[in-house]
Amino acid sequence: MFWLAVVLLVVGTLAIILELLMPGFDGFASGIIGILALAASAIVAVIFIPNAWIFVVLNLFVLGLTTGIFFTFIKRKQLHGKIILSDALVEALPEIDYPGLLGKEGMTTTHLRPYGEADFNGVRVEVSSGGPVINTGVKVKVVDVQANKVLVKETN
Repeated sequence: MFWLAVVLLVVGTLAIILELLMPGFDGFASGIIGILALAASAIVAVIFIPNAWIFVVLNLFVLGLTTGIFFTFIKRKQLHGKIILSDALVEALPEIDYPGLLGKEGMTTTHLRPYGEADFNGVRVEVSSGGPVINTGVKVKVVDVQANKVLVKETN
């Protein structure tokens, strides 16, 4: 049974290392298999080996070491910002006076199907045509504003 505990320890370590090198490659199955193999190694050692505490300490050491390597790898490869959001969004949205848009004319910057964007004197606002499709570069006029919903109609 000593060899079974050793094999489970090695398989668990290799599976966790595989998960560290290719995260998400198999839907985290290798990470789960690695943790289960390490746990099984500790259980087999406790049941069948007289000095089982050595395997338990070794399992904890391997798990701690691979976890430390994982976090070091993430920071070194600059994946930290892609996995964990650490900065607040810097660019703030411009303050828009929605009621003040009523009656103003602007130009569509995207197709309105029925939602899109229009430019009103350098300020881009999300607008709705209320149903009909309006192409890009068409003059529109704000006919209704409710909270932050702006309804526009095409002008001739």
